[in-house]
Amino acid sequence: MKVLNLKLDVEKLNLSEEDKKQTSQYIINKVIENVILSYAQTQRGFGEKERRQYYKIADILDLAVKEVKDTIELEDDQAGFLKNCFRESKLMPNALLRQIEDLVNNINDR
Repeated sequence: MKVLNLKLDVEKLNLSEEDKKQTSQYIINKVIENVILSYAQTQRGFGEKERRQYYKIADILDLAVKEVKDTIELEDDQAGFLKNCFRESKLMPNALLRQIEDLVNNINDR
C-alpha cells in the first residue's frame, strides 16, 4: 500500500475567494481527476484496466473529501497509474499543480 498526503499550503496559492473556501482534499481531488482525464484524452480513451483504476482512485478521493482525511491509501498499481498520468500528461505549469505533483511524486509506502 502507498500513502498520498492530501495537504496543501494554500497560503502560497493565488486562489479566488470561492476556491479559498474549499478544502485541500476537494482541490486535490479535482486536480487529480482533471489530470487523469487529460491523460485519457491524449490516449484517446482508456482500456478497461485503466478505467477501473480511475474509478477506484476517484472513489477513494471522494471518500477523503467527505471524511476530510489528511491521507489516502492506494494500491501499488493505483499509485503507479497516478504517477504515470502526471508524468505523461502535457500540463500548463502553475503553483497549485506544482504542489500536487510534489505530493504525487512523494507517495510513500505505508
